[in-house]
Order: sequence, then structure tokens, then C-alpha cells
Amino acid sequence: MRGSVAALPALFVFTATLVIYLASGQPEGLFLTSSIRVIPIRFLFITLVLTLPVLALPKLLALVGKIPADRAILGKTVRAPHNIHGNLSLAVIWLLRPLQGISLSLIFAERVLSILEYSVGASLAQIFARLILFLVGGAVSSLFLSTVWALDDLGVKFYFGRTGEIRMAGSSIGTVIPLITGAIGITSVFHSNLPMDAFMNLFQTIMILYPPYVVFILIHHKFVVRRRLSLLKRLRVKRIETKVG
Repeated sequence: MRGSVAALPALFVFTATLVIYLASGQPEGLFLTSSIRVIPIRFLFITLVLTLPVLALPKLLALVGKIPADRAILGKTVRAPHNIHGNLSLAVIWLLRPLQGISLSLIFAERVLSILEYSVGASLAQIFARLILFLVGGAVSSLFLSTVWALDDLGVKFYFGRTGEIRMAGSSIGTVIPLITGAIGITSVFHSNLPMDAFMNLFQTIMILYPPYVVFILIHHKFVVRRRLSLLKRLRVKRIETKVG
């Protein structure tokens, strides 16, 4: 029941996309498609791109666990006893993590787009911009966020020996990435001359990406909770420290 409730905003936004598309007379290019049949297909495709990297999560965490404590840039990995988040708050599911994912996808797409403009020209780069955003950007964002969110959900933190400070892996992502996106997302990703055009492009992108990201967040968290013991073994945090509050 809780999973069904948590997925309601994704269902609402997806339904709103269909309603807006139909009510607007199906104009060419609205929500990046000229056919309403493409909307559910695209939702399934983007959701698949986001969720497939979750299967690589055990190996990703194993790589994190192999980093020597004296060479870890973010500090030593530690975990307080019984500090595993069995449930996420609705604010995290509906707002924080979708915003992190969409923002990261936009930033990645903007960086790749700027490289393409130098190599193939602005016109061709614009053609590939959306494909980069939904396909490559989604996969890369999923790999990164899957690892960070898993560390948070497992109660794993980073301990900085010099300052004695303890931070969660995702503590700064929720604030830094949205700020960066606000600066470069509208002006750089879409290269719109008019502010209203940039806003509409950003609005459409959020409408498209939000439902898949919510589904991805729910699947990811369920995967982590069900496999928490095996994932913690791959991280090797037990032999580092277990009495950190």
C-alpha cells in the first residue's frame, strides 16, 4: 500500500502529460513527440534506462569498499549500528531525489552538448541533445545516484579524521546540484533566446523525467533494503567502525 501511495505523483504527472497533449490538439513537437503512443513507450524506455544500472549496485559498492581508508577522498566509511533506513519519507521520494536525478541529467547533457557543438556543430548537437539527456545522461546519473543513495539508505557515512566531521554521502547533492542546474540548465542545455521558451523546455523535460525517476527511486530503495546485509559485506564497513552516531 505504501508503495502504491508513493507512486501516486508519478502517475499524476504521467496522466497530466497525456491530458495536456490531448487538450492542446496534439501539436507537433509537444513533449518531443507527434504521437500520443510515444509517451508511454518513452516512459517505459527511460524507466528501463534508469533502473537497469541498479543491478550493478553490488559491484559498485564493492569498488567503494576496496578504496583504502587513507586514500579515500571523502574520508573513511563508517556506520552506526542499526542505522538502516527501512522507509524513505515522501518528501525524499517525491521531491528531493527526483530533483537530484533530473538536475544531474541536465548537467550531464549540457556538458556533452557543449562538446558536441565543437565537434559536429550546433545544429546536429541540438538534434542529439534530447537523446543524450534521456539515454546517456539517465544511465550515468543512475550509476552515480544508485551508489550515493545506497550509502545513505544503508546508514553509511564518511568520517573525516582531521576535523572529526561525519557526513552522509548525499548530504550536499540535494543543495549543490539544483543550484548549478538553475544557473546552467535553462540557458545552456536548451539554448533558447526567449526566457519563456527556456522555461517551457525545462517544464516539458521535468514532466517527462519525473515519473521514471520516482519509479526508479522506489525500485532502487526496495533493492537496497532487501539486500542490505550482502551490500554491507561488499562495503566492508564492519571492520572499519560501527560506533558512530
